[in-house]
Amino acid sequence: MPFNMPFKLKTKLIPLIVAFNLIIPTLALAVANIYTVEQGGQTIPVCYEGFVPCGKSVSIFPAETPEGEMIKSGKCETTNATSKLIHCQLCHFFVMFNGIVKYVLFSIIPPLAVFFLVLGGVFFYFSAGKPESLRRAKSLIQGVIIGLGLIYGAYLIVGTFLWVLGVTQWTGLANWAHLGPFSITCPIVIK
Repeated sequence: MPFNMPFKLKTKLIPLIVAFNLIIPTLALAVANIYTVEQGGQTIPVCYEGFVPCGKSVSIFPAETPEGEMIKSGKCETTNATSKLIHCQLCHFFVMFNGIVKYVLFSIIPPLAVFFLVLGGVFFYFSAGKPESLRRAKSLIQGVIIGLGLIYGAYLIVGTFLWVLGVTQWTGLANWAHLGPFSITCPIVIK
């Protein structure tokens, strides 16, 4: 017996699925990230595009290159970098996971939060004093604020735990916009 879905749900769900399938492949190539490699006592920055940090050509920069010179307009700057093929190792799995989490936390969640806060404000403004509409608007705004606190609080707690274990490094508050609060250094050899 086939699964019968109500017509209203089908008309709302199908465009959402189509939009999701059109947008997600482009998001996979939308980010440029940096991780560092320990090489001969130096920490060397590596810039890669997309979510997968290995198995392709990446840009390797001199050790003291400022971060602002590595990424321009969301892409890896290649003028003073060496392009090399880096084979995948276990450490790259953690770098990839970190890149995905940072992308979700710093590129997807903030616009969604702003959208839902504005939506809650619109509901609040147009409630015209109706108690049910006011309750719904307050509940939406409160849910967004609590959700943001839980999401970013959990990220900081897990990141701090990994920092204490020595898996990640604290990047400082000044670099949150590009690197996030934590970065991963891979103990791999570049040939």
